[in-house]
Amino acid sequence: MADYILDPVPLAFALPQECCTTPSYRRFPPHWCQFLYSFICSLSGSRDGAYMSAFITIFNSLSFAIERTYAIPSISRVLSGTGELRSGPTVSKRYLDTAIIVGTWGICPVSTKEPPSEFYAEHVGSQVASTDPRTYIAIARMNWIHSHYKIPKTLKQSNDDYLYTLALFVLEPRWTRRYGWRPLSQLEIHARYVFYRHVGEMMNIYDIPGSIAELETWADDYEMRCMAPTNTNHELAEGMLEELVSSVPSVFRGLLKRIAICVMDERMKKAMKLPAQPRVLHALVSIGAALMRLFGRHLLLPRTHAKCVVPIEYPAPPLDGRLVRTHPILMFSKVTKPWYAPRTAGISRVLEKIALAVGLISADGIPGPQYNDEGYRLEELGPHRWKNGTCQSFSSAFSSLTYGRVAGHAEVMKQASEMMGCPVQSVWARDVAGGIA
Repeated sequence: MADYILDPVPLAFALPQECCTTPSYRRFPPHWCQFLYSFICSLSGSRDGAYMSAFITIFNSLSFAIERTYAIPSISRVLSGTGELRSGPTVSKRYLDTAIIVGTWGICPVSTKEPPSEFYAEHVGSQVASTDPRTYIAIARMNWIHSHYKIPKTLKQSNDDYLYTLALFVLEPRWTRRYGWRPLSQLEIHARYVFYRHVGEMMNIYDIPGSIAELETWADDYEMRCMAPTNTNHELAEGMLEELVSSVPSVFRGLLKRIAICVMDERMKKAMKLPAQPRVLHALVSIGAALMRLFGRHLLLPRTHAKCVVPIEYPAPPLDGRLVRTHPILMFSKVTKPWYAPRTAGISRVLEKIALAVGLISADGIPGPQYNDEGYRLEELGPHRWKNGTCQSFSSAFSSLTYGRVAGHAEVMKQASEMMGCPVQSVWARDVAGGIA
C-alpha cells in the first residue's frame, strides 16, 4: 500500500485489482481507506480519471445494466428497429461486441499523457502506452455506430437516454451488493463514477451530474418518468431471455427464464410486461444468492490474476500482410455463438468432432468464417449490415462474409486520432505495412 501512496497515478486501478486477488478475510485498515478516498476525491477527473476506473469487471452486473435499458421505450424502440436483438446470432454478436468495447476501456490507457497502470505496464510495457489507441478506437467506433441510428424526439431526450445508459454502468454494480461476496467499497464506487464520467465526456454526453449521489438520484427520477410498458420493451426482454437460456438443455430453460425474471425488480418487470413469479421462487432465489455469497466469501481461493475479456498484449503482425486481428478471451466472454473465436486445431479439433458426433455440441456452435474466425478489429465492430460499406441484411452477410473494408473505418480512425492528439500508429493503424483487410 505504501507503494500506491508514493506512486498515486495507478492507485485506483491497482487498488481494486488487489482487493479482487487477496483472500476474502484480508481487509485494508480503515485509516488507509479514509486517506485514499480523500486523496482520490482531490485528484483531477480529466487527468487521473483514466486510472481511477476501479474496473472490477463484474460482467453479470454490466450485462444486467445493458438489459435494464430495454425497459425504456425510447431506447427499446431504436434497438428493436435494428432487428439485431431478435435472432440468436445477432443477439450474441451484439453482446460480445459490447463486452469487447467495454473490456477495452477497462484495460487500455485512456490518456496518452500520463503513466499507464501497473497492470498495463507489467503486461505491455510503459514505453508504448502513449501510442496505444485501443480505448480511443473503441469509443470512436461506438460513437460512429450511435450516429447512424434515428434518435427519437429531441436532442435533450437523446442525451438523457445516453446518460441513463452511462449511469447504469456506474450504478448497476449494486448487483454485487445483492449477489457478490462483498459490496464495492466507497473508494471503488467513486472511482467507477470518475472513470465513466470521463468516458461519457468522450462520448459527448453532457449534463452529467457532479457526484455519484446526484447521478443515482437523477437515474431514479429518469426511470420514474420514462420507464413504462411497451411492446418493444417486451420484445427485447423475450429476446434477451432466449439468449440467456439457449446454452442450457431445453428441459431447464423454462425454469431459468423464471429465475432471471425473479432477479429483476418490480419496476423493470412491469415495464417489460413480464409475468409475476411465485413468492416461493423468489424465496429460493434469495436463498441461492445467500449461499453463493457465503461460498464465494469463505470457500473460493483468491484470484491470481485479473479477469479480462480482451487480451492486453500487442499482437504480432501477420506474415501475409493482412491487418492485425484479435480474438477475445472466450472463457471470460461466454456467448452462445463462437464469434471471433479461432478454429480449433490438433487434439482440440479431434475432441470437437467427437462432441459434434455424439450431440454434445451443434454445428452452429463451431468457429468458422460465418463467425469471423479470423478475429475482430475495434473499428469494425458492429452490425453486419455495414460490412464492406453496404447496408446489407444479416442473412446475406452471414452467408457470404468477406474481410473487405468496413463502413465507417476512416471516420472512426480520424475521430480516434483527434481524441488521442496524434495519428493511430503501429499494428492498430489501417495502413500498417500496406496491410489489407
